[in-house]
Amino acid sequence: MKEQKFISKELRAHKLYANKNIFKTVLIVAIPGLLISLMSGIYVFADQLLLTTLVPKDPYHDFLHIYDSGNFSIHGEGLENYIIDLLKKLNTDLGSNYSLMDTASIVKSAVAITCPIMNIINAVPNIAAVGAGTLYGQCIAKNNKDKANQIWKTTFYCAIFIGLLSSFVFASINNALLSSLAGNQIVIEPGKTTLSDQELSDINEYFKIGRATQIAWSHEFLDILCWSSILNVFILYFSFMVRAEGKLLFITTAEVGCNILNVIFDWIYISFAHAGMMGGGLATLTGWSVNVIVYATYILYLSRKNQTWMKYRILLPDSPIKISFTILVPVIILGISVFLRNLANNIANAVFISKLADVADHVPSQGGGQYWQELSGAVWPITSLFFYAIFGIADGVRGFVAYNYARSKFQRIRTIYWYSILVSFIYAIIVYVSLATFMGTWLIKLFDLPQSTQGDMRNYLTIQALFIPMVSLTIGGLLIFQATNQMWLANIVALIQGCLTFPIASSIMYAIAVQNQNTYIFVGTNPLNTSMAGIIVQTISITYLYKFLGKIRYTIRFYDRDKKAFVTQKICIPSTFKKMSYAEKQLENFN
Repeated sequence: MKEQKFISKELRAHKLYANKNIFKTVLIVAIPGLLISLMSGIYVFADQLLLTTLVPKDPYHDFLHIYDSGNFSIHGEGLENYIIDLLKKLNTDLGSNYSLMDTASIVKSAVAITCPIMNIINAVPNIAAVGAGTLYGQCIAKNNKDKANQIWKTTFYCAIFIGLLSSFVFASINNALLSSLAGNQIVIEPGKTTLSDQELSDINEYFKIGRATQIAWSHEFLDILCWSSILNVFILYFSFMVRAEGKLLFITTAEVGCNILNVIFDWIYISFAHAGMMGGGLATLTGWSVNVIVYATYILYLSRKNQTWMKYRILLPDSPIKISFTILVPVIILGISVFLRNLANNIANAVFISKLADVADHVPSQGGGQYWQELSGAVWPITSLFFYAIFGIADGVRGFVAYNYARSKFQRIRTIYWYSILVSFIYAIIVYVSLATFMGTWLIKLFDLPQSTQGDMRNYLTIQALFIPMVSLTIGGLLIFQATNQMWLANIVALIQGCLTFPIASSIMYAIAVQNQNTYIFVGTNPLNTSMAGIIVQTISITYLYKFLGKIRYTIRFYDRDKKAFVTQKICIPSTFKKMSYAEKQLENFN
C-alpha cells in the first residue's frame, strides 16, 4: 500500500505530461512555479521596504546626532543647518547637486549595496537543492527506494557542508564587497571652492562619515545573513525534496506563512526593539529558523504516516544506507548552472551599482553617487519583486520537458519551449507596462521619498524595468539545457548575461554617459545587456532544438569520384535513441 502511493503519483504525472494539451499543461505547471517565486520576491520587497521606511522613523537612529563625535567644528542642534549651508556653498561653487544625507538616505543606499550580496547568498542553496530534488524525483518515478534513500542521506550532509562553507566564505569577504559597492570616498580638494579650511575639513568629514555609516549599517544586516546561511540552504533543500514527492500545496502554504512571519518580525524588531538594519537581519533569521523547523517537522509527520521515503533514522551513522560520494558530482552538475546564473548576474548588478555611483560623481549636476545609490535602494526592490518570478516559470516547466525528454518526445519539447517563452514574455510585458504606469507610481510612494526625487525615481524605474521583458528571452535556453541534461551548455548559457555581455554593455554605456554628462544613459546598461544576452541564448537554444535534439551526428569518410579524393563529411540522422547523460549514468551505477 505504501508503494502504491508513489506509483499513483507517477501515473498522474504520466497522464498530465504525456496526454494533456501542451499549452494547458505549460500553464498548469508554470503558474504555481511563478507564484512560489513571486512570494519570494514579495518577501524581499517587503523586507527592504520596511527597512527604508521604519528605520528613519526610529529616534535611536538619527544619523547626524549619532555620529556627531566631536570631529565637526559645530555640534548639537545646529549641526544639520551648518551642513546644509556648506552643501549649498559647495553646489554653487562646483555646479553640483549634493544633498543632505540623513537616516533615510543612508538606509536606502545601504539597502542598495546589500541587495546584490543578499541575492548571491540566496543563490548558494541551489548547488545542493536542485540536483538533489531532481535525482530524488527520478528515483521516486522509477520506484527505486534504495537509491532514493542513498540520495537523501548523501545530499543531506552535502547541504550541511555547503551551508557551513558558504557562511565562512561570505563572512570573510563581506567587508571587502561592501566597501567596493559603496563607491569611492568623496573628497573635495582645496582651492576648488570658496570654503574655508575648517569648512572644507568639515564637509570632507561629513562625506567620510556618511560612507562609513552606510557600510556599518549594511554590516548589521548582512553579517546575520552570512552566519545563518546554512538555514537558507536547508529551506531550499527541503523544499525541492518535498516538491519531488508532489507536496506542492504544502510548499506554497509554508512559503506564504513564513514570509508573512518575516514581515511581522521586521516590524517588531525595528519599531519596538530599535534594532535598526540589524532588525531586518534578525527578522530574516527568525523567518528562516521557523521555515526550517516547519519543513523538518512536516517530514517527520510524513515519516510517521509512512507517506515519505525521507526517514531521519537513515541519516544516522549506523544506518545500513551509506553515503555515496559518486552521486555528489551529478548533484553539483545539475545545480551549478542555477547558482552560476544568479552569481554572475548579481556580481554584474554589484558592479553596476558601483559604476553608477562613479558615473554620478562625474555628473554632479544630476546628483552625486550617494544620491543615485539612494534611488537604487528603492528601484532594485521594486524590480526584484517581479523579476525572479520569471525563473519560477522555468522551475515549473522543467519537469515537463525532462519527462518528455526521457520518452524521446522531441517535437513536444520544441512546442513546450515556445509556449514557455510566450508565457514568460507575456508576463514580463504586463509587469513592465504596470511598472511604467500606475503600479510604479504607487510603489515609489511607499518608499516615502522626498517629492523632489520622485521624478528621477520614476525615470530610473522606467528605464531599469526594461530588462524584465528582455530577460524573458533567456528562459527557454536555461530551461531546455537543464531539463535535457546538457549541463555544459546550461552553464555556458547561465554565464552569458553576467560574464560575456555585461562587460561590453556597461563599458559602452559608461563611456557614453560620462561623455554626454547624463547618468540616465548608464541606467540603460541592464536593458542593453539583457537584450544582447537574449539574442545569443535564443540563437544557441534554437540551434540545439532543431539541429541537434533527437539526432545522432556521425562523421564519415568516403572517396569522391568526381573530386578524385577522400572527403570527410558530418551527417545528422533523426533518431529516437538518446544517450544517457553523465548524471543519468551515475544514478544508474552508484552503490
